[in-house]
Amino acid sequence: GVTVAVLDTGYRPHAELVGNVVPGYDFVSADASNHFATANDDDGRDADAQDPGDWNTTETTSCNVADSTWHGTRVAGIIGAEANTIGTIGAAYGATILPVRVLGVCGGYVSDIAAGIQWAAGLGVPGVPNNTAHIAKVINLSIGANSTCSATFQEAITAARNAGSVIVVATGNDSATTISAPANCT
Repeated sequence: GVTVAVLDTGYRPHAELVGNVVPGYDFVSADASNHFATANDDDGRDADAQDPGDWNTTETTSCNVADSTWHGTRVAGIIGAEANTIGTIGAAYGATILPVRVLGVCGGYVSDIAAGIQWAAGLGVPGVPNNTAHIAKVINLSIGANSTCSATFQEAITAARNAGSVIVVATGNDSATTISAPANCT
């Protein structure tokens, strides 16, 4: 019965989620070149948290060619798929899912993720309408990067925890032997 924010690639409309998803926000901002290659939706921050896809057709040193993962939808389903006759049932099938899009093509920016954490917890983010209708009691970040916890991550996590949100973060993937950021934050 609580609101769970899923900070990820956004969500796709799906029959198992439609009754549990509330309006979220897209925090994926412009790239350094003032283009929206990472966002993949031709715009910056807005009230549309739907996932336009995170496919990549150009191999770079930091990003492989790949099909869309729809990762945010998958995570939202694991958490809050409705108890219906279609397929799976989420671990918290009675929860409200607050989609917060912070990742796009080849990942995302720490600043966007930190802003998404604060917004989900009901804290103000400059230039973005306040989230007062669906403040998250749980903030899920099934994400990670092989780096130390940045001050930006730590400040956002501390502020969200102080506001009363529980933060749940993936500790790593791909047989990693170290805990990735932001799971390695306090």
